[in-house]
Amino acid sequence: MKIKIKLNTVNDAGLFVAKCGEYPVEVDFICGRYTVDAKSLMGVLGVGLGRECEVEIHSCYEEYLKRFEEDMELWKVEE
Repeated sequence: MKIKIKLNTVNDAGLFVAKCGEYPVEVDFICGRYTVDAKSLMGVLGVGLGRECEVEIHSCYEEYLKRFEEDMELWKVEE
């Protein structure tokens, strides 16, 4: 599942990384040609602050996907 998001502040990035860290599966933060671990604050700050990016969770568990989508609502970019 991929979701378009935008992190505007360092606080947004910190909360985002903390939320991603709650999942026992891989979560990628994709910004342009860069893909970093969404659980890495330094990685996220290095590539995506103030830009529209995508976050992708690698799981087939419906429970994780539903909760992840709810967690990302704060930063979701409406298409």
